[in-house]
Amino acid sequence: MFTKVYWIETFDNGAAIGIMPRPRGNDWLEDEIERLAFHGVHTIVSLLERSEISELGLRDEEILCLKHTIDFINFPIPDRGLPVDQQSVINLISELRQRLEQRKKIVVHCRMGIGRSSIIAGATLMKDGMKAEKILAKISEARELKVPDTKDQENWLKQLES
Repeated sequence: MFTKVYWIETFDNGAAIGIMPRPRGNDWLEDEIERLAFHGVHTIVSLLERSEISELGLRDEEILCLKHTIDFINFPIPDRGLPVDQQSVINLISELRQRLEQRKKIVVHCRMGIGRSSIIAGATLMKDGMKAEKILAKISEARELKVPDTKDQENWLKQLES
């Protein structure tokens, strides 16, 4: 069984953004990446830290993404934590928004696809005055459980409104 992508938003131009738990690792990893490519995913954003990547058998994720013509972005955020460098996260969000404008399908993953992935996908969608609360409700509905993991993560997204 493949790891499920929870699509949050599909745009009129064909672009889409979704979140997922980390793909199955080791011997299953190439099957997971191949399936994402088959379904038209252009960009995978991994929010895992180096120790998690090793522990979960995902060391070859970037190489396999490139093999299957998927752009790979690693942007480590501590588990149940927040982005450390605000300018870097602003740059990431800007890059992801540009990819959506270019009709790309983006999947963001962390370990479980609940906390870190929700705030990065949510921040990417936060424009045109859309409020964090509404975005989190939309992501929670797509993910079929309440997101994000922590109140700090929720507050981080809310502070982006201003």
